[in-house]
Amino acid sequence: MDIVKCAIYTRVSSYRQADIEDGSLDAQEAKIKAYIEYENKHNSKKWELVDIYREEGRSGKNLKRPEFKRLMQDIDDKKINAVLIWKIDRLTRSIKDFSSVWENLQSKNIQLISLNEKFDTSTAIGRAMLSIILVFAQLEREQTGERTVATLQYRAEQGLRNGGRVIGYDIDPENKGVFKINKKDAEMVKKAFKLCIETGSAGQTQRILQEKGYKMPVYESRRGKNHGGTAFNKQAIIRMLTNPAYIGKISWSGSLYDGKHKAIIDKRTFMKVQKLLDKNRVTRSNDKLPKLHVYLLKGILKCGKCGSMMVPKSGLNGSGKPYHYYQCTRNIHVGKSGCEARYVPAKSIEDLVVERVKELSMDKKEIDQIIRKANKNMDAKLKEHQSEKKRLFCQMQEIDKKLEKMVDSVENGGVAAFKAIKNRMLNLEKEKESIETRLSDMSFETDKLKEQCLSAEAMYDSFSSFKDVLKKANKQELKELIYRIVEVVEWHERDKASGHCRISYFEQPKLVANDKLFAESNNWLPD
Repeated sequence: MDIVKCAIYTRVSSYRQADIEDGSLDAQEAKIKAYIEYENKHNSKKWELVDIYREEGRSGKNLKRPEFKRLMQDIDDKKINAVLIWKIDRLTRSIKDFSSVWENLQSKNIQLISLNEKFDTSTAIGRAMLSIILVFAQLEREQTGERTVATLQYRAEQGLRNGGRVIGYDIDPENKGVFKINKKDAEMVKKAFKLCIETGSAGQTQRILQEKGYKMPVYESRRGKNHGGTAFNKQAIIRMLTNPAYIGKISWSGSLYDGKHKAIIDKRTFMKVQKLLDKNRVTRSNDKLPKLHVYLLKGILKCGKCGSMMVPKSGLNGSGKPYHYYQCTRNIHVGKSGCEARYVPAKSIEDLVVERVKELSMDKKEIDQIIRKANKNMDAKLKEHQSEKKRLFCQMQEIDKKLEKMVDSVENGGVAAFKAIKNRMLNLEKEKESIETRLSDMSFETDKLKEQCLSAEAMYDSFSSFKDVLKKANKQELKELIYRIVEVVEWHERDKASGHCRISYFEQPKLVANDKLFAESNNWLPD
């Protein structure tokens, strides 16, 4: 059984608020605990409450809070994989801070659930709601970024480093911002440049260094974690051989500035290596082919036979003309034994998807049909819930009436009457408690059903954006639009010259088999 190790985070900004019944720490905690109990009763996963983080009398304007820091530390220590809050503003009132916190949680695969806003980041719609919130953080980040870029530009002009580590140099604690030569690592750098000139290849340089037992230098990060100590890969060697820091330069935003540090490699040797690497790049002209084509479906195209992602590929035909296609990753790594699907031409399937979305964006009736069909079952379930809640409320009223009559009987009949009806009263109280628990559970169930309902407004906005911008969008902009509207495209290959694809749109819960709204045929010729 999967275990969700969850934490409850509650906060009030003043000690006075801590005593207010509805917004108190206890009230927030009770509501979240009720949600955990519900999940344990109705979910295959087991929810285990690891700890409760109570922030009393702390402002939400920043993240400098002891309990919040303790929560983040426990997340870093992998004690928790889900965080539950009553409202987003209990976590923080700053959009910028929330964006930062969310990116941190996402990088560690931590689920975030807010009961009041009714979103759960483990669901597609929960993530969609969250993306709307994060849009507002983008402008703030960009403005901060502009100020940061100006500072980094100034540092580069002064010959100072802008962060990062360079093999062969240490960080000089006495002269901040200036590289200090590490004699042992500098010898390894010189060895790499010499090998590249001798062998004429970065790949051969990497192979020889690996055979001789050279490893990436070990260093400790500011957080106290050790990095490095692994064998050099080819990309690490290329980064080393092309880094102008070794000739005493600081690289920033495409320009070179004179650094305040000493060079390890002379300019003549450095330029000789650059010419060799440039020559190798020209020889491998096929490596540049992906840049000639913007792959619109990268990251959302799946193989219909095995379910693996299909990745962009390029090549040259006999006449030297480039061609672009998508290939099943399982077929690439395992071969036909893993998946028999071959490939699909990029332009053919991309044109098909764009045309299909374009048609749909101009057909309001069809969008309505998608929404009605997707919401049909949910609407029926919601009506059932309303009927069931009404029945339970009536049942509770009947129990209250019975208990009132019994209380009257006890008042009139005294102790003897109480003894006679005591067990009956206890049973009615238990029955009432059971109904109250069921009503509480149904509130959570109703919220979950509503989360799964398609938002007509979101659908219209998504498709209208596509329709309005399509005429003037360049390929990169078109790619971004496709990502906002299409959730997944499945390519089902029939033979060498034909197949069909299934398109699942934004917020669409599942692909619907044999439905013309989600399936289109595509015939194409190999050339």
